Amino acid sequence: MRLPLLRLFLITTVAAGTLTAGLTHHGSAEPLAAVTHDFAVPAATPAATAVAAVRPVQPVRPDARVLRVQDGDTVVVRLRNGAVRYVRILGIDTPETILGAHECGGATASKRMKALLPRGTGIVMRADPHQPRVDRYDRLLRYVRRSSDRLDVAQDQLSRGLAEVYVYRNGRFTKRAAYERVEQAAQQAHVGIWTWC
Repeated sequence: MRLPLLRLFLITTVAAGTLTAGLTHHGSAEPLAAVTHDFAVPAATPAATAVAAVRPVQPVRPDARVLRVQDGDTVVVRLRNGAVRYVRILGIDTPETILGAHECGGATASKRMKALLPRGTGIVMRADPHQPRVDRYDRLLRYVRRSSDRLDVAQDQLSRGLAEVYVYRNGRFTKRAAYERVEQAAQQAHVGIWTWC
């Protein structure tokens, strides 16, 4: 029993050190992922990578399956009951790429979301008690995680500098503080929109 506790301590220590490094990193040597027609998708900040490293990976039953990605913060899904719905991901806003708008970084944010949630991907969705369940366009407002590994897609977009923290209506949501920490790390690491735009 002592060995697992020691491992947890070491992982926590490394994660804390990486988080500190992520908050103070100003270099431009971030590794890049696949190139899109807009910008290269930046790797997650060290802080977000540390968080991902200690996340438990255990598949869960999906609430829905992805039919398509609309843009960097909106997806179309089929619910377990067969209904097709648009889902606006809670807590983030990405640059626009639809309806004639082509904001800086928008194509890359959309490309990243398509990589995170290809067609058929199972997702787990959760509403926030401080937010409406739907927006004015009748889109579901939900936190979204992949069911296979519980990856928080909003946090991934924030960590790569492809989204900003966004508060719908009343200014409160449960993950706001956590998301703002990830956003700040991306800003200070100068990744994504924080360096391109």
